Amino acid sequence: MKIGVIGAGGVGAYFAAALAKSGAEVHLLATERHVAPIAEHGITVTAGDGSPGFTIPLAGVSSSAESIGVCDAVILACKAGQVSLAMGSAQALIGPDTAVLPLQNGVTASERITETVGPGHALGGVAMIISYLHEPGIVHHVGGQPAITLGELDGTITPRATQLANALDAAGVSTAVSADIVTDMWRKFMLITSYGGVGALCREPVGRTRTNPKTRALVQDAMREVANLAGHAGANLGELDVARMMAQFDAFGPDSTASMQRDLAAGRSSELEDQNGTVVRLALHHGVPVPIHHTIYRAMTLLDGAAKHPSNSRTLAS
Repeated sequence: MKIGVIGAGGVGAYFAAALAKSGAEVHLLATERHVAPIAEHGITVTAGDGSPGFTIPLAGVSSSAESIGVCDAVILACKAGQVSLAMGSAQALIGPDTAVLPLQNGVTASERITETVGPGHALGGVAMIISYLHEPGIVHHVGGQPAITLGELDGTITPRATQLANALDAAGVSTAVSADIVTDMWRKFMLITSYGGVGALCREPVGRTRTNPKTRALVQDAMREVANLAGHAGANLGELDVARMMAQFDAFGPDSTASMQRDLAAGRSSELEDQNGTVVRLALHHGVPVPIHHTIYRAMTLLDGAAKHPSNSRTLAS
């Protein structure tokens, strides 16, 4: 199976390496700074849980989609705000039957893919992994079992979704094909926007925000806002889903922080617009109150590196 991976950060490089190690034909589409190191040395994955790491070459790495050509499936692992730009530069990877699996934090990537390369390609996807890029071609996987849930947006179980899931499973990724991927994406969206948003607002890791009764309740109430909104957007979330994601929140290491939180703390461009900003915009569209997410969004805009370049970010009158 010929698999294209777009993005050579901690997520894209990890899955590219894992798939290549299992025998898949993997081609990585990356920016120039990644191409030479990976072409020369492959990708090295180190592990934080005591398991052995590995180094593996890829079938190809390039900054040009044309040099890679059409793939059976494409895994999109860029930041949420870069989806349209990344897919615009990756048109040559897309054939008539190519499936595109987005692994972004958020619920808008599939729509952006369809807008850019046309209907019939986008799957829905949810990834659970914590991995960091040390430098081009060197990825540190913190530990635990990487997992992906994927599926067709209309809920059908198709051969292309099953084939990609089997390839990921063979690569050591716990993979499931979902008949309701839209709800699955919203469930994770509820988790990351809530614990990440509250963590960013408080500037504290998970261990602090979940043990303080007031900030713990704030995370839970933020999840309830998203669950309520999800019902207006075609997903099916309720109090059991809130409890399930609070259990996931409790399972994180005490020093854990969300990627958006880390970017905001460093003053970098973050996924604020695609996470809490999306909650606020969709809530306005559907007439649903989301006061916690509205507060997080307005306060954190001050720290978002993208705010230094207003022409590059979406804005919302508040």
